Amino acid sequence: MTIAAEVANKLHSVVDPELGIDVVELGLVYEILAEGGHLHVSMTTTSDHCPMGDIMLAAARACLASGWPDHHVSVEYTFEPRWSPAMISELGRDMLGLPPAA
Repeated sequence: MTIAAEVANKLHSVVDPELGIDVVELGLVYEILAEGGHLHVSMTTTSDHCPMGDIMLAAARACLASGWPDHHVSVEYTFEPRWSPAMISELGRDMLGLPPAA
């Protein structure tokens, strides 16, 4: 398993407190880069003014820092592209009681 896949797997433990679904299944993780001793994640929130954004960002940083203590970990928000419900995985849609994607 690659480090990027391990990171994505670890990020399943970071849950959006409002929706109760992890950030990976919600489609909030946009990019995972692992090079040398650096680990970088770009993610977003469901809206620009998400009241839980700081909590999820801190949880993602703590989660990754504990999993890779010998790496420099950075997690940042981006709003490009804008998140939409179409980004939710099929598992996430099922967890939210949404119909399958078209």
